[in-house]
Amino acid sequence: MTGRMLGKKAVVVGAGQPEHDALGNGRAISLLLAREGAEIVAVDREAERAEATVKQIESEGGTAHALVADILEPDDCDRLVNDAAEILGGIDAVVNVVGGSYGDADPLHLTPTDWQFIHDLNLRGTWLISRAAVPHLEQRGGGAITNISSVGSRAPGGNFFGYSIAKAGVNALTHFLAVEYASLGIRCNVVLPSFILTPHSFEGLVRGGIAEDEDAIKELAKRSVPLGRPGSAWDVANAVLFLSSDESSFITGLEVPVDGGTLQIVGRYQAR
Repeated sequence: MTGRMLGKKAVVVGAGQPEHDALGNGRAISLLLAREGAEIVAVDREAERAEATVKQIESEGGTAHALVADILEPDDCDRLVNDAAEILGGIDAVVNVVGGSYGDADPLHLTPTDWQFIHDLNLRGTWLISRAAVPHLEQRGGGAITNISSVGSRAPGGNFFGYSIAKAGVNALTHFLAVEYASLGIRCNVVLPSFILTPHSFEGLVRGGIAEDEDAIKELAKRSVPLGRPGSAWDVANAVLFLSSDESSFITGLEVPVDGGTLQIVGRYQAR
């Protein structure tokens, strides 16, 4: 490792994951930032998931702390950021990973209750955490907010109606924050993954009727992804590392697809 985040204080919201053979984006991001020298606060709704990420970071010689919070609770969004700032002694980078599509459907069948849940989870939580983080980033003379969206925000269709629109809102939020707080030295960018083999993607693709298992996802990727294969959480983590580090100090408001080229053939994107 090259110390690209040496001395930085980073908060990863959604740093845990369920037990699974595949690595999740939040854990991969936490591990990579720590390997590059950042001190991490790993936030998750489930204590054991956050603690598992912390233990893995510590086993590699890094420094990390676990925090439990539920971003569906607005007060928790403020609390987790303030607690993280106190633990770390300041915040240089925030990564908003939490998202989900549970209960989603097509425009005619999505219920208002599920619509609201999906938007609160994917969009409102990202806004509230970012809002709470801005004063702390300003105190450090600037910093980076990196949001995780989805290629679905740019290629709608199928049974991910609410999720696609919520993630499009995350993109718009990113652009707004990038402009609004640039004068404070705060940068805000967003990563758009697709066909990444994570526990979340497995669950969503199976529930959406798109693919039944890992082999089916790989076969789908051969037909749908120009690079002909799915990606891993490390691909997402590498993008987040760049956007969180000083290497991207003149980059803000950027949408970064991590999708094997899927958006380049968006007209052929297989939403179903």
